[in-house]
Amino acid sequence: MISILSAMFAAVFDRGELLAKARELGVLQRLREIHPADVARALVECALGDEKRSIATARRHYGRISGFVPEESAFYGRFNAGLAALMKHLFSRALESCTKVQRECLARVLGGAGLTDLLAVDASQCALPKSAAANFPSTDRTRGGLKLTALLSVLHQTLRKVVVTDARMHDRRALQLPAQIEGSLILMDRGYCDRKLFATIEQGGGFFLTRLKTSHRPTITHIRAGLGQQYLGQPVTPHLPYGDEADLDAEFVMPGGERRTYRVVRLVIAPSGRKGSSEAPVELLFVTNLTVDQFSPDQLATLYRLRWEVERLFLVLKTVGRMDQLRSANPHVIEAFLYATLLGLVLATQVCAAMRQLRPTLEPSLQRVTVLLLGYLPRIIEAIGSRAHHRALREFERALWREGVNPNPGRPYTASTYGTELAWLAGLST
Repeated sequence: MISILSAMFAAVFDRGELLAKARELGVLQRLREIHPADVARALVECALGDEKRSIATARRHYGRISGFVPEESAFYGRFNAGLAALMKHLFSRALESCTKVQRECLARVLGGAGLTDLLAVDASQCALPKSAAANFPSTDRTRGGLKLTALLSVLHQTLRKVVVTDARMHDRRALQLPAQIEGSLILMDRGYCDRKLFATIEQGGGFFLTRLKTSHRPTITHIRAGLGQQYLGQPVTPHLPYGDEADLDAEFVMPGGERRTYRVVRLVIAPSGRKGSSEAPVELLFVTNLTVDQFSPDQLATLYRLRWEVERLFLVLKTVGRMDQLRSANPHVIEAFLYATLLGLVLATQVCAAMRQLRPTLEPSLQRVTVLLLGYLPRIIEAIGSRAHHRALREFERALWREGVNPNPGRPYTASTYGTELAWLAGLST
């Protein structure tokens, strides 16, 4: 694992490559002693650290890293369009080089259905001060805001794509599918339930699974289960007398008048069963182009639960990354901190992938690994190229196995703490 970690950190924070890229992007103008590699590192530490996310905090980190504290105005002047582009470049490069390690159980399930990947899609808003609204308008008139739309490969636990827009952008318009989706199953929230998107995914050789909007009223063309045959030709609505599980085909009128038939599944999800829970059963309507031969209705619901993987990613961004705590109206400052945070998150997912590769039966905690990465990152980068580098990585690796898996440090890892999504999928793969 030491060699994997060493190559990863050295590649991202290579001083020579960063300097050349900074010149290309126009980061360097004056005061060339402010090295862009040190600025990038200071931003990552500041973005994920415990202190206030501000230029002043980043400047203090830079002084500790480089031994040189520039004038406040000189350091602030570093936050230009070039620096924002440099941080985005680092994030993109780290994203492209992510270690691809499959979850074995999920790979068996998808492979048996002829699928190559499982992509969870969702968006999350990050609040900005009202002064930032000119560049990043929000749906709330009292503030500005960002929207992050993420496509997470659940199979590999790596980000495939992140799209940054203002918070006012509609979820569907913000979504940009990867160029290659053939064989991928895309899990989407109801906000992405769009007939044109369904057609785009299908034409690209992909598959989709999402909640059906009540405003969509496709016509029932075939009933496999859960509804009397007299309802053929009627529109799908939540109020039909379904059984606990219904499986239908329904015809959708596409933009332009074309008609396409997709599968509609209706399920009743029982309460959690927790003691004292007052939860009522939840009735859900799903629409998909997956066939009956690929997945049963219950299996579709199980797969759809994996969409929460991307929600957990946003949780890390907002707790460890503190995406809601940036108080600046300067778009270059906002973007620089944003991509510094995303870079830290991608590094953490790569560390998780390396852990999963070495010990497939253990499931690392992204949140705990991100916190550990923050603590060890300064000494790891500082030691790159020196004799102390191996020692710093060894200390980091020991901490990962000790605290990055078990949410209760010092206690033995037990099967009961294993990621529940793999337990759900174990039943599908048999």
